[in-house]
Amino acid sequence: MSLPENPFWDFSIGIYALPGVADACVTLQDEQGADINVVLFCLWIAQQKDGRLSRTQLEEFLEDVSDWQNQVVTPLRTLRRQLKDSGSVIPPAFRELVRSTIKCAELDAEHAEQLYLAELLPAVPEAEHPSPEAAAVAAAENLAQYLSLLKVRSSTVIRGKVEILLSTAFPKVPREKITVLARYET
Repeated sequence: MSLPENPFWDFSIGIYALPGVADACVTLQDEQGADINVVLFCLWIAQQKDGRLSRTQLEEFLEDVSDWQNQVVTPLRTLRRQLKDSGSVIPPAFRELVRSTIKCAELDAEHAEQLYLAELLPAVPEAEHPSPEAAAVAAAENLAQYLSLLKVRSSTVIRGKVEILLSTAFPKVPREKITVLARYET
């Protein structure tokens, strides 16, 4: 059995593979406690009708997915990372086989979380999607709300990571506008 395809998952796989995105997401995850799925959701939902998330909506989404993140995704990620750096007596080839299996399970867990998050957004006809600039503004606001909930202080590094995410998700928006949108205060 495999998990169903979904536009949010497709978006996430596509954008995560682009230069700088994985590093930006992992930095926000490891240094600020962000859930990469929620970061990507903030970007993806902005491309949809009414793509702005209120603080209350984000709080509800985070409450809904936090148990899954804490009990399933994070332990799988931790185990996968431990196996990569392990000084175990088990031969590296065997550790890598187990690590690869755990990585697949981790990706499936991330995929399942994204399917759940995507269900929170009603289907929207293509014609109602916002312009790239409007979507970029909504995404910047979504990310600012999320980072604020995490109590992430604005810094040059964080703004740089947000700028990478916004410019990659919205390549048609002028770079100078993205730079302004990446600034936020908590």
